[in-house]
Amino acid sequence: MTSLEPSATEASNKFWHEFKAERLAIETALQRSPHLPKPKLPDHFQTILQNINNLEKQLTQATEFIPSYDERQYARQIKELGRALDTARANLTPKPKFTFKSRKQKPQTQKPADDTTCSTTIKEKEKDGIIQSTSSHDNDDDDDDDNVVSFSDMSDQCIQPETLDNVDVLLSNLTRCTIVLTSGQVSALHIKNLSQCVVICHSIRGSVLMYGFIRSVIAVGCHQFRMHDAKTVHVLLNVSSRPIIEDSSDICVGCYEALNIPNSTNYYDQMEDFNWLKKQASPNWRVMDSTETRHYNQSITHDSPSQLSSLLCN
Repeated sequence: MTSLEPSATEASNKFWHEFKAERLAIETALQRSPHLPKPKLPDHFQTILQNINNLEKQLTQATEFIPSYDERQYARQIKELGRALDTARANLTPKPKFTFKSRKQKPQTQKPADDTTCSTTIKEKEKDGIIQSTSSHDNDDDDDDDNVVSFSDMSDQCIQPETLDNVDVLLSNLTRCTIVLTSGQVSALHIKNLSQCVVICHSIRGSVLMYGFIRSVIAVGCHQFRMHDAKTVHVLLNVSSRPIIEDSSDICVGCYEALNIPNSTNYYDQMEDFNWLKKQASPNWRVMDSTETRHYNQSITHDSPSQLSSLLCN
């Protein structure tokens, strides 16, 4: 008797045809973007983002029967779709106007750090123990022509760049660092292998993507938020689409109350866990209670950069 269950090869072929059709539909929608009336663009981009997220979710579900090489190729195509969406949104919609609650300034006293090392891809200087970027560089990677500012391979530093308008920021291999990215509007934020760090970034035009974020805190406003391989992280978030986590645990998320984005819905408490496909709530993340949320928001609003390390998860 012939089995009614499809073989792995049949399932893989079926997924390939479905993936190709959905990818082409997303690409077609992106190509239509310049021809749409501007008032319709926010909903148009939101629909495209949801379709990209659904495609990524389908890929996660299909990993049990598709080869590893194919999985990497699919993931690369999804990433390219996300970049194309970020580019279209940045080119066709005005910058969102971010407003911030008043911040009480406190004197900053910090000893200059010794043996400071920073990525050679940027020009840097130190002032009062705070590393400040003064320029960005053109990234030479084939996959990305945008300007990128990177901070890498440092520990026990306070990093506060002077200006970051329209650049991607890469943070990699940092330990016990405080990173304050509040001067200007960052295009995208990429995080890789950070431990015991505090990251504050008010305004992101596009996406936040993390791979490896341990016992840390992040506060950010963005259009898209994805976190991979994270553990014991507190997140203050203002995001205009459903945030995504994968291979992550002990994630606490709260509303970034200090950041007000007019006419925008905040999906901070509607996180999707790609490792938890059941209807029940995921055990890997939770919403902060009101006391936690107030504590983190007040510290981020009023504390100096040198004081923010007190927020670190133990």
